[in-house]
Amino acid sequence: MRLLLLVGLVSCWGHSSLASDYFSSITGLEELLKTEEHLMLQLRSKVNGIKTSLQQLERELSSIEQEHVSASKDTENYLTNPVNVYRLMKRLNTDWSLMEGRLQQISEDMNFNVTRGSYGLSFPSQEDVEGAALALVRLQSTYKLDVAQVAAGILNGVKYGSDMSWQDCFQLGQQLFEMEDYNNTKVWIRESMERLRRHSSPAHSPPTNGPDYDTLNKMETVAKGLFQLGDFDTAYELSQRVLQFDPKRIRNWHLGDKGVALPEESDEPLLPRHSDSYSLTHEFAQYEKVCRGEVNPTPRQERNLRCRLSQGNHPFRLLAPLKLEEHNLDPYVVTYHDMLSAQKIRDLRQMAVPRMRRSTVNPLPGGQNKKSAFRVSKNAWLAYESHPTMEGMLRDLKDATGLDTTYCEQLQVANYGVGGHYEPHWDFFRDPNHYPAEEGNRIATAIFYLSDVEQGGATAFPFLDFAVKPQLGNVLFWYNLHRSLDMDYRTKHAGCPVLKGSKWIGNVWIHDMTQTFARPCDVFRDHEVSLEYEIIK
Repeated sequence: MRLLLLVGLVSCWGHSSLASDYFSSITGLEELLKTEEHLMLQLRSKVNGIKTSLQQLERELSSIEQEHVSASKDTENYLTNPVNVYRLMKRLNTDWSLMEGRLQQISEDMNFNVTRGSYGLSFPSQEDVEGAALALVRLQSTYKLDVAQVAAGILNGVKYGSDMSWQDCFQLGQQLFEMEDYNNTKVWIRESMERLRRHSSPAHSPPTNGPDYDTLNKMETVAKGLFQLGDFDTAYELSQRVLQFDPKRIRNWHLGDKGVALPEESDEPLLPRHSDSYSLTHEFAQYEKVCRGEVNPTPRQERNLRCRLSQGNHPFRLLAPLKLEEHNLDPYVVTYHDMLSAQKIRDLRQMAVPRMRRSTVNPLPGGQNKKSAFRVSKNAWLAYESHPTMEGMLRDLKDATGLDTTYCEQLQVANYGVGGHYEPHWDFFRDPNHYPAEEGNRIATAIFYLSDVEQGGATAFPFLDFAVKPQLGNVLFWYNLHRSLDMDYRTKHAGCPVLKGSKWIGNVWIHDMTQTFARPCDVFRDHEVSLEYEIIK
């Protein structure tokens, strides 16, 4: 009877199921750990029966078990590490299928069939694995992380978890190659080969856990592709590793003048995909600098800024003043400290989790919202009247800012996972068709921070040269429009990628139609100062 293994179903489940967007937020990742725990326990029962024949599988399984021991001690800390998330998705998407193949060779008469429906198991899709890979690359680029340190589980000098294996690094490099991100392919392939070299046995002897036949095929394919792209050094290094483990493959290669392995000619050579044009602009580079903390406000700006107690716009605040921190005066950007208690924040997150969906963007009026790498997170929309905590949030905002909260969009609770981000954008709508005429445009934004973030995840203002780090219970507030109700293009902002941690926020957008007396116009229009920031440079 042909062997039917639970781990064998992993690959078909992962590819046939609808994309679950596990990579876009922390919510749901716990289910992947439970899935792998279930697979681990089921496979363990079989490993114990044929222990002497499964030495190679035992080594790999023990490594996974050690990973789960580490994860169980602090699951949230484990799942907020981008290296751990990538390796978890890679194992479930790829490695468990490879272990099936080894078990098939060992025992053809074993029947080990468990249906997904019986156990309610969760598996990442290929989109999830690619999303986790892109998250690692995004963090590497934004924060200028050294690839060798990332592979070693070190983020900005802090060791968080276990190392990536040479197979992990190669798999990531191969994924990036298939996604046509050739620059990052090169560095991860080189890191993979360096780790393979370090784990090799004495000279001229292949390591005990070297690449299998299928992996050698993949290495050969990537090497030939890199050569066609002109990356001769990486292609040569990779090809030499292939020949080290299978010298017979030399028949597949033509040898050049220097002994370099050259691939066969192809009628359709691979060409690198052009990068997104916005990521190559000075504006985007400035955004990344602000995220890294390499840009500071000018001394003139800092001289006029204060931290002070504010009486807001309600008599109660005479007895309980607000703690206000000024970040910028024109446009006005401030933080109100300690606006939400830990218990209220727990209530909000509990209400949001069942409603969380992948965040989308809608570039055109009347168009369909779409997923985009521009914005990687999950969010839920909550009606203010559905819970006293949310009604209190609006009331506190009104007290603090004096704005009328009659016209506000529903509270948007969002969660950004590892590498989760939102590239620079404006909160106001540039096209009037995007908002109801009777409510007006978004005059102001308030971000309630519903978590701390260990590293990354700041709210960055590239044109204003500062970023605000999330702090549990605080509210970041700013005006999106000039007093004249013209759009203030200086307010372009972004959610920096989350390097370590889980970022939770609650977004409140206040509209302008009822603000005539709360924020009256000046005698003259004041919009010209921001017009130069409309054009991407």
